[in-house]
Amino acid sequence: MRTEMETDGLPVVIKAVALVVVAIFAIIGVIGLVLPIIPGIIFLGLAAFLLAKVSSRFAFYLDNQPLWQKLRRRWHSVRILSITQQVKLVALYTVRSVVEGIENLSQSIRKRFN
Repeated sequence: MRTEMETDGLPVVIKAVALVVVAIFAIIGVIGLVLPIIPGIIFLGLAAFLLAKVSSRFAFYLDNQPLWQKLRRRWHSVRILSITQQVKLVALYTVRSVVEGIENLSQSIRKRFN
């Protein structure tokens, strides 16, 4: 649980810009859940992470969720990697997600026309 909230000293302009970015990520994430090409879960996770940085109530809610706690532990374990290794890991996950999305889309197209 957090003892100090990071959102106390943020200017209103930064909060507003962050909320716009959260909305964009959330929209892309929902579209990604429907279309198999876009990795929607990644965008929803980014939206949740950014919203937790802006909203202390949402941060408290996320901190009490077991899945989010598990993801945070994994994230902190990745921090021991160098920046170069982290970039490679993110690139590999992104490529894997895109390839799986294209594969799912091609399978659904094949099913439709068979």
